Amino acid sequence: MSSLQTAMSMSMSFNNPHSHFDEHGWVINIRRTLEEELENDTEIPVSIFNVPKTLMSTDPDSYTPQEVAIGPYHYWRPQLYEMERYKLAAAKRTQRHLHNDCSTDLKFDHVVDQLLMLVLKIRASYHKFLNFSNEMLAWMMAIDASFLLEFLQIYAVKQGHVNRILR
Repeated sequence: MSSLQTAMSMSMSFNNPHSHFDEHGWVINIRRTLEEELENDTEIPVSIFNVPKTLMSTDPDSYTPQEVAIGPYHYWRPQLYEMERYKLAAAKRTQRHLHNDCSTDLKFDHVVDQLLMLVLKIRASYHKFLNFSNEMLAWMMAIDASFLLEFLQIYAVKQGHVNRILR
């Protein structure tokens, strides 16, 4: 969990009479968040937004995934769970491909580790607060990326464009 997420969840627990608010922990997390902000001095523009409610109310099916959730906004929709096993199968194939085709013993975990190093930039790209741990977000992104790459490769083969994509 990022410092900002921790601070926000601590702030939310402050209003909950059944939780124990840790003021010292809150201050530490706010300081850490501000330090992270100084380290990441380049502004990353938000590029992934929620659909405005006015548009959503006119035709919700046009703005809601029907088959597969890509990314965190629709990840927990039960209607889309069936595709999760296909996404996981694609990640397994990616892991096999990484292991078999690389001279180094590259594993899927290494992809996740690389995404973990980019997690602040990933989070900054989203308009809405992502209530996921950094590790979960990195795994989600790695699995979704595997699925998308495999999907595009299959589509390209069917369209006869495999040579252009593989170059």
